[in-house]
Amino acid sequence: MARVVKRKDERILPRLADEFEQLAAQLNSRSPITMEIGKFTQACRLVSPLIRHLGVAMKFADIEYSAKVNGIEKAGKLVNTLEDLLDREIQQNTMKDQSSASRSLVRVKRSLEMLKIIFEQTLASSGNSIMDAVNTAYKQVFYAYHGWAMRKAVAGALYTLPTKSLFLKRLKLDEASAFVLMQRTVTALAPLIRYIDNLFHSRESAQELLRLI
Repeated sequence: MARVVKRKDERILPRLADEFEQLAAQLNSRSPITMEIGKFTQACRLVSPLIRHLGVAMKFADIEYSAKVNGIEKAGKLVNTLEDLLDREIQQNTMKDQSSASRSLVRVKRSLEMLKIIFEQTLASSGNSIMDAVNTAYKQVFYAYHGWAMRKAVAGALYTLPTKSLFLKRLKLDEASAFVLMQRTVTALAPLIRYIDNLFHSRESAQELLRLI
């Protein structure tokens, strides 16, 4: 099973951009498209350090996200690809179970959507705050699926976010280098998110999951 190998002093954002670009290249190739679970979760795990760099108040988001990646990785012990994952749970009628890997995949996809929007908003902003970028991403992706208590918790966490300059310092990058890497990641995530959406839309019994939490 593919795992992230921790390398000394390696900055996380270049690794993240590289990993997602490799997945995007696979999806953009002419060969039949399948996505190995090991490669997918290996790339997705690199999002967790970014979440942690947003501060202690975002720890709950990292715990939730990591648990969903773990759920997909666990399914990888039984099947090799994301396609097989969905088909197996459809056949077993377990897709809508709260702990299903299919549900985990939906939530990981939403987290990737949120990351993409945060980066897009950060690239478009000239200020030193990332609060608006994170808030915009949250409202576009997760807000509709959360109850009052979670929305309130997120609203409170927004005020603890680091400034953009501090966030980049934690990433050990200057603004110019970080923005290039963010744009690379945004570009790579677009076909991956579209691919996951298509996995669900192409399976009638799976489409409903995209409307659930």
